[in-house]
Amino acid sequence: MSYGKEKKTYNDVELPTNPNLPPWVITPKEEKAIFERWRKKAFAKCDHLIKAYIECSNSSLNPIESMKRCDDINKRSLECVAQFQKQKYLDIERDILIEEKKEKRLKYLLKQKEERDKQEAANK
Repeated sequence: MSYGKEKKTYNDVELPTNPNLPPWVITPKEEKAIFERWRKKAFAKCDHLIKAYIECSNSSLNPIESMKRCDDINKRSLECVAQFQKQKYLDIERDILIEEKKEKRLKYLLKQKEERDKQEAANK
Protein backbone atom coordinates (compact mmCIF):
# COMPACT_ATOMS: atom_id res chain seq x y z
CA MET A 1 0.00 0.00 0.00
CA SER A 2 1.14 3.49 -0.70
CA TYR A 3 -0.09 6.04 1.76
CA GLY A 4 0.02 9.72 0.96
CA LYS A 5 0.70 9.18 -2.73
CA GLU A 6 -1.73 10.14 -5.42
CA LYS A 7 -2.69 7.47 -7.88
CA LYS A 8 -1.13 8.14 -11.27
CA THR A 9 -3.38 8.17 -14.28
CA TYR A 10 -2.36 6.72 -17.59
CA ASN A 11 -1.53 10.21 -18.86
CA ASP A 12 0.98 10.66 -16.03
CA VAL A 13 2.84 7.45 -16.76
CA GLU A 14 5.39 7.17 -19.53
CA LEU A 15 4.46 3.98 -21.32
CA PRO A 16 7.54 2.05 -22.42
CA THR A 17 7.35 1.27 -26.09
CA ASN A 18 9.97 -0.52 -28.10
CA PRO A 19 11.18 2.13 -30.56
CA ASN A 20 12.07 -0.58 -33.05
CA LEU A 21 8.41 -1.55 -33.40
CA PRO A 22 6.19 0.38 -35.78
CA PRO A 23 4.25 3.13 -33.94
CA TRP A 24 0.90 1.64 -34.92
CA VAL A 25 1.57 -1.45 -32.77
CA ILE A 26 -0.37 -0.72 -29.58
CA THR A 27 0.28 -2.60 -26.36
CA PRO A 28 -2.51 -3.52 -23.93
CA LYS A 29 -1.32 -0.81 -21.50
CA GLU A 30 -1.46 1.76 -24.27
CA GLU A 31 -4.94 0.55 -25.20
CA LYS A 32 -6.00 1.15 -21.58
CA ALA A 33 -4.44 4.62 -21.73
CA ILE A 34 -6.37 5.36 -24.92
CA PHE A 35 -9.61 4.24 -23.31
CA GLU A 36 -8.92 6.31 -20.18
CA ARG A 37 -8.23 9.45 -22.24
CA TRP A 38 -11.36 8.83 -24.30
CA ARG A 39 -13.51 8.44 -21.20
CA LYS A 40 -12.09 11.55 -19.53
CA LYS A 41 -12.60 13.68 -22.63
CA ALA A 42 -16.20 12.48 -23.00
CA PHE A 43 -16.99 13.40 -19.41
CA ALA A 44 -15.11 16.70 -19.69
CA LYS A 45 -17.22 17.77 -22.68
CA CYS A 46 -20.39 17.12 -20.67
CA ASP A 47 -19.07 18.43 -17.37
CA HIS A 48 -21.53 21.34 -17.23
CA LEU A 49 -24.51 18.96 -17.45
CA ILE A 50 -23.05 16.56 -14.91
CA LYS A 51 -22.43 19.41 -12.48
CA ALA A 52 -25.99 20.66 -13.01
CA TYR A 53 -27.32 17.18 -12.18
CA ILE A 54 -25.17 17.00 -9.04
CA GLU A 55 -26.35 20.42 -7.88
CA CYS A 56 -29.97 19.46 -8.56
CA SER A 57 -29.70 16.16 -6.70
CA ASN A 58 -27.89 17.74 -3.75
CA SER A 59 -30.49 20.49 -3.42
CA SER A 60 -33.15 18.21 -1.96
CA LEU A 61 -33.07 16.19 1.23
CA ASN A 62 -35.07 13.27 -0.07
CA PRO A 63 -33.15 11.13 -2.62
CA ILE A 64 -36.32 9.79 -4.23
CA GLU A 65 -37.67 13.29 -4.71
CA SER A 66 -34.40 14.42 -6.26
CA MET A 67 -34.47 11.45 -8.66
CA LYS A 68 -37.87 12.52 -9.93
CA ARG A 69 -37.07 16.22 -10.00
CA CYS A 70 -33.67 15.86 -11.67
CA ASP A 71 -34.61 13.13 -14.14
CA ASP A 72 -34.53 15.47 -17.15
CA ILE A 73 -31.06 16.81 -16.34
CA ASN A 74 -29.82 13.28 -15.70
CA LYS A 75 -31.09 12.08 -19.07
CA ARG A 76 -29.47 15.02 -20.86
CA SER A 77 -26.12 14.39 -19.16
CA LEU A 78 -26.24 10.67 -20.00
CA GLU A 79 -27.14 11.45 -23.61
CA CYS A 80 -24.27 13.91 -23.83
CA VAL A 81 -21.76 11.38 -22.54
CA ALA A 82 -23.15 8.68 -24.83
CA GLN A 83 -22.77 11.05 -27.77
CA PHE A 84 -19.00 11.24 -27.19
CA GLN A 85 -18.50 7.61 -26.24
CA LYS A 86 -18.58 6.32 -29.78
CA GLN A 87 -16.04 4.34 -31.73
CA LYS A 88 -15.01 7.29 -33.90
CA TYR A 89 -13.83 9.22 -30.83
CA LEU A 90 -11.90 6.17 -29.60
CA ASP A 91 -10.25 5.98 -33.01
CA ILE A 92 -9.30 9.66 -32.75
CA GLU A 93 -7.62 8.99 -29.40
CA ARG A 94 -5.83 6.00 -30.90
CA ASP A 95 -4.55 8.19 -33.75
CA ILE A 96 -3.34 10.79 -31.25
CA LEU A 97 -1.37 8.15 -29.34
CA ILE A 98 0.15 6.82 -32.56
CA GLU A 99 1.27 10.34 -33.51
CA GLU A 100 2.84 10.75 -30.06
CA LYS A 101 4.64 7.45 -30.49
CA LYS A 102 5.91 8.56 -33.92
CA GLU A 103 7.35 11.73 -32.41
CA LYS A 104 8.98 9.82 -29.53
CA ARG A 105 10.42 7.28 -31.96
CA LEU A 106 11.85 10.03 -34.13
CA LYS A 107 13.45 11.69 -31.09
CA TYR A 108 14.87 8.33 -30.01
CA LEU A 109 16.36 7.65 -33.45
CA LEU A 110 17.87 11.16 -33.63
CA LYS A 111 19.39 10.70 -30.18
CA GLN A 112 20.84 7.34 -31.23
CA LYS A 113 22.33 8.93 -34.35
CA GLU A 114 23.90 11.72 -32.27
CA GLU A 115 25.42 9.17 -29.90
CA ARG A 116 26.85 7.16 -32.83
CA ASP A 117 28.28 10.34 -34.34
CA LYS A 118 29.93 11.23 -31.01
CA GLN A 119 31.44 7.74 -30.74
CA GLU A 120 32.75 7.92 -34.31
CA ALA A 121 34.28 11.34 -33.65
CA ALA A 122 35.89 10.07 -30.44
CA ASN A 123 37.34 7.05 -32.26
CA LYS A 124 39.03 9.22 -34.92
